[in-house]
Amino acid sequence: MVMNEHDLFPLRMLGFGFYWAWLFLVCVSPSLLLEQETVMGLSLEFTELFFRLIFIAIILFVAKRLSNDIIRRTLFIASLACGLMSSALAISGLSGLSIVTAVLLGAADACMFILWMCFFGNNRIGEVALYVALSYAFGAIVSIFVSALVSPLAFGCVLVLPVLSCGAFYLSYKHYRVDTSSEIFEYVSKDPFPFRLFPYAGRISVALCLYALVFGMLTSTIVSNSIDSYLLGPFIEAPCCLGVGAMLAIAFVRLKDIQSVYRLYRLVPFAMSVGLVALLLNNAYSTTFACFVVMSAYLVFEILALNDLCNKVKLQGLSAVSVLGVARAAITFGMLCGWALGLLSYFISSVVYPFVFEVAISVPLIVVASTLIFTEKEIFAARSATDERKSIEEVQSSDYSPHMNVLEEASTIQSEIIEAFGKEWGLSRREMEVLPLLLSGKTSSYISEKLYVAPGTVKTHIYNIYRKTGIHSKMEMFDLFELYREQRAADLQDKSR
Repeated sequence: MVMNEHDLFPLRMLGFGFYWAWLFLVCVSPSLLLEQETVMGLSLEFTELFFRLIFIAIILFVAKRLSNDIIRRTLFIASLACGLMSSALAISGLSGLSIVTAVLLGAADACMFILWMCFFGNNRIGEVALYVALSYAFGAIVSIFVSALVSPLAFGCVLVLPVLSCGAFYLSYKHYRVDTSSEIFEYVSKDPFPFRLFPYAGRISVALCLYALVFGMLTSTIVSNSIDSYLLGPFIEAPCCLGVGAMLAIAFVRLKDIQSVYRLYRLVPFAMSVGLVALLLNNAYSTTFACFVVMSAYLVFEILALNDLCNKVKLQGLSAVSVLGVARAAITFGMLCGWALGLLSYFISSVVYPFVFEVAISVPLIVVASTLIFTEKEIFAARSATDERKSIEEVQSSDYSPHMNVLEEASTIQSEIIEAFGKEWGLSRREMEVLPLLLSGKTSSYISEKLYVAPGTVKTHIYNIYRKTGIHSKMEMFDLFELYREQRAADLQDKSR
């Protein structure tokens, strides 16, 4: 029996949620359950991040050399085996095997995240963010519930969670109606560095790295210097995940205009800065507030970024494993650097107060991320990709679309009408070359190949066309051009009379 992705929604959301619950309970420091929290004198989370980064690099290296089926099976088996063994070793508390525990935790985390995110990447527009947001919330609820249980039951749940997550994936994939035009783990692009076809993906990954560094450094600074805070680590992450997950889920379900969600990108640097400034008040209340605000802002950016990466992966036929693997590596590297800087704050605390050091490092990074790395141009590019995918899905989901007549006629419209339309809005010569293809419903990658120009240049031309005409999406462009044609036809009729 095959099922569509909407029928499988509860199973897939719960499966990814079990992964997050396992991560909160086992991998995050300070732990909700485990007594053994150090590996070779370092926190368990720091060492897990280190080995996670290594295994992500291995996955990215071998993914291009293996068949799709082998990639999927390998990630699945590794997630199940490493998840079970690492959980068993973690709850055993054997200090002699702490390094082995960290290695297995890193392997399970890397494989399980990429496994699930590649599966989510095949969803319809906006559903990736919805799945991830709800999964965060469900994982937070499960982790809080398990942490409240007595030890034998709680440890049993830790063992069961990776099995439940992998079991949900197996059932989801087995019963999923596969779209033959887009295999979930297919490596479509032959470019050894697929971000050449997807310029702003690299910028999203760098921004993810910087924001993850800020968040990781905050937690590490508090833990390393034993600073008072009412909630810390998973005690603050789980409630934040619950709140942010519920908020984004409601936003994506209730908002008719999905583009409105992109406004949240602009709030992230502001919210993080407010949280960091609150640290300087130097009391338990302000520290807890700072943790909550910084964590929530980071989660919002991460969920939106993963959603946009999946949109572009499906739109341009890129490798989900490569693009999402690089994004996860960027997050991991950022958090690893953040933890290292937090540890450094302990050794220089006699010279610089830890929170002053935290703010001095983090605020400039936020400024760089928001003004130089992931700017309005990148946000616009992400929105444009969403528009493209939305228009494609609208056409595929129904036999008739109110814009189909425009799409069908755009290829045969007279050149003088296009030229007159361009002059009306003051378009440049290069923008006039892009305009007919844009009106034909072509993607930016197609226009890039057709005109022999870089994808980034095409996106700039499209951005300028939208800016000059005062619109924000391809659908609005179709409407504007159709209105212009009708007015031009009416003027010609009046003149003929």
